[in-house]
Amino acid sequence: MAGLALAGASCSNDLTYEPGGVSPVKGLLAPADNYYVELLSASTATVEFSWEPALAEDGQLPHYEVVFFSEPGGEIVYRLDAGSSTTASFAHKDLNLAAKAAGIEAGESGDMYWSVVSSRGVTEAPVEATPRCLSVKRLFGFDVIPETLYLTGEATETGTDLASAMQFQMTGADGGEFTVIGYLEAGATYEMCENTSGSGRRFSIEEGELREFGADVKPATQAASVDESGIYRIYVDFNTRATIVERVTKLVMYQRDDVAGAVELTYQGLGVWLLEKHTTTDGDNRYGFLATLSGDTTYQEKWSSVNYNNNDAPTSGSAPDWWRIYMNKDITADGWWGYTFKWITDLWSATKVVTIEVHMDHTRDYYYHTVTYIE
Repeated sequence: MAGLALAGASCSNDLTYEPGGVSPVKGLLAPADNYYVELLSASTATVEFSWEPALAEDGQLPHYEVVFFSEPGGEIVYRLDAGSSTTASFAHKDLNLAAKAAGIEAGESGDMYWSVVSSRGVTEAPVEATPRCLSVKRLFGFDVIPETLYLTGEATETGTDLASAMQFQMTGADGGEFTVIGYLEAGATYEMCENTSGSGRRFSIEEGELREFGADVKPATQAASVDESGIYRIYVDFNTRATIVERVTKLVMYQRDDVAGAVELTYQGLGVWLLEKHTTTDGDNRYGFLATLSGDTTYQEKWSSVNYNNNDAPTSGSAPDWWRIYMNKDITADGWWGYTFKWITDLWSATKVVTIEVHMDHTRDYYYHTVTYIE
């Protein structure tokens, strides 16, 4: 979008515009001008934005984006989709990316400006509502985020050979969030590398924070380690330097809502679990996986379908991503029925014996499982 036409440099001056198929947003409601927020890495930390409604010529609801500027009369440097409501809450992490685009350095405080753009179809209204100042203190995120990340070190299943290092999955929608699941040996060390050539940057976890060896805001001084041997899920976020290291103590498969009758899978290594030649039970064809994790607390998590309700069972010709696994903390959705998978009806009706492999690895660009129907 072209720069804003301002009568002056201050936030109080009106903006000129030409009307289109949708009217501009004329007033901003919240947050107030010069609102200050210290950005936090917690996913629950949000800021609510609201504005006056626009009107579309076809009578339908307009679409809104909250837009950000480094200065009141400048170009739009970042956009956040707000849908069709006149109120939207955005995570601090999203605002951190907007602040970066506005030129505020990692860990520093500064001002950026926001307003709202309305649109309908391909028609976008110009900005009319005077941008408000939003003062923020940015997170200590990395300015250059790796495209890939690998786990290596004596504590890992693959040792110090970079060529065989376990690759992290990119698990965040906007990039910069990575997850790997594998066995770690207590007392030995592990670290992360952005490539397997040996020339890339190296990272560690210290005091719960993601740090880079060498040139960094807080340089890493040593590789990380765990106190107890086991299967671990390591999550790192380069946008915020946040980390979560938790043990995966159990993975089970349950049918329907029969969690009490769940059957445990056996870890095979490199992020793969196996349930071999298991005789399933008659009844409804739904099933799911339930993982037990232990970190600061012990809790359960569904490793489940991306869909809340799979109305139709898969067929032998269904796309492989039908069996995609999503790590879902809404474990009791619809009394355990929610986010479950289904057996292939014609194969399951002929035999009730299955072998299941759960792949929380990087053999694909998403986590998944396979089911083999044994005759």
